[in-house]
Amino acid sequence: MHGALLFPRFALLVWIGLMGVLLAAYGTYTFESNIVVRPESIWDMASLTKVMVTIPSIMLLYDRRMIDLESVACKYVPEFGSNGKNIVTVCQLLTHTAGLREFYPFFDMGLLGQKEVLEYIMNDKLWYTVGGQACYSDLSMIVLGVIIERVTGVPLDKFVLKEFFEPLCLQHTGFRPFETSEFDPLVVPTEVDRLHRNRLLWGEVHDPTAFLLGGVAGHAGLFSTIVDVCRFAQMILAGGIDLATNRRFLKESTVRLFTTPGLKTLTNPRPFALGWDVAARKSIDGYTSAGKLMGSRTFGHTGFTGTSLWIDPDRNFFVALLTNAVHPTEVGGFGSKIREVRPMIADAAVLAIGEQAIPRETLTWHLASLRYESLPLDQAEMPIHSGSDELLYWHQDYSSSLHSDHCSILLCSSRNNTSGLSCGSVSYNELTTSLHQQVPITSVATPVVIRSEQKDVISSRGTPSLILRLVPVVFIAIFVHFIF
Repeated sequence: MHGALLFPRFALLVWIGLMGVLLAAYGTYTFESNIVVRPESIWDMASLTKVMVTIPSIMLLYDRRMIDLESVACKYVPEFGSNGKNIVTVCQLLTHTAGLREFYPFFDMGLLGQKEVLEYIMNDKLWYTVGGQACYSDLSMIVLGVIIERVTGVPLDKFVLKEFFEPLCLQHTGFRPFETSEFDPLVVPTEVDRLHRNRLLWGEVHDPTAFLLGGVAGHAGLFSTIVDVCRFAQMILAGGIDLATNRRFLKESTVRLFTTPGLKTLTNPRPFALGWDVAARKSIDGYTSAGKLMGSRTFGHTGFTGTSLWIDPDRNFFVALLTNAVHPTEVGGFGSKIREVRPMIADAAVLAIGEQAIPRETLTWHLASLRYESLPLDQAEMPIHSGSDELLYWHQDYSSSLHSDHCSILLCSSRNNTSGLSCGSVSYNELTTSLHQQVPITSVATPVVIRSEQKDVISSRGTPSLILRLVPVVFIAIFVHFIF
């Protein structure tokens, strides 16, 4: 019917540091449509809702000491404590080790609305060992969404709008409750649903459970644009601060805590971070949608409709890909081909920016309010407290991919990514052979980055060649439309 096309459209963004190096929108809204996708097009985020709504909201409440991660979830939602779930903690909900079932086909079970669905989840039994092997569960995220509402006394969509979306100027990001949302021509249609709703899903959430919950849920329901996803990802990549306004949304230590994978155990060999997925969490076949080339600390998430966001803090880099792999239908595995596309795009992006990206295991996520006059490099591998809850992380392995025999440590202004305050200049050999070299640190209130003296990690003179090298990324994204 549609030849070998994989999906009719996509939006792709590759971003390094403070600079977007590739923004591409390709295709039309549907195979039959002549409406062209634009950067302003609005996509169903599916499970990216978890990391753009639920997880940052929990992070914020954790910062405000309104939620204790080790407390049982029924402390905040008493009715959740039935049928043995009284031992489940907030942390276990975040790490998908709460023992809850993955999901339920509530439509097929005859449940008709939010009240019935939530009652069923709250009264459900444990299906797996609590604290055992991670079992990815939409139900855990739904419960976390309810916890946010109970703790704040504010509906989930209103809370995240006030605390994140409005101050970040995410003008096209939000939930679309089906009873109150008007038609928006910028919204990209999703599946032709012939199982339950018997119509093209255009402007209403694709996830059937989120639909039954009214369009607002902790696991799905968010709509956004590639530009808004970028602004959100920038804030997370910068350790919880919006570099455009210098407004801090989350503590640096909290971002690091929530995005660090749990310890591998015999009973849980592939742990999640706190709500975030991580590239290091390989499946049995070794597959990861972040590809094979991103750093070991890469974190992000994917969405069933074909969305994905992967953030590599060691490269100061992220890739966001929004598609609609479920169009015209996800029945028969049509949408499963996105599994092959995501790592191809991620690997192509990393290869394209390889020389320009901040090397792995180098200076990343550096914090404001440094109170040290000097920093011995022999302390580099340990987190260093800055006098607040924030941390400075500095790894001593300076890679030769800095492409320079002489490098400088800079404290950089977030308003100008090509200038900064030099905090010492030492040769590459000195850095690698003398770990006790003292590097002066000047107190600043902005993040810090590392740059080569001869060649900035991100420089204006390097941009044209970088963009040319990213052409293969777009080529791959277009090409995969025709190879399956």
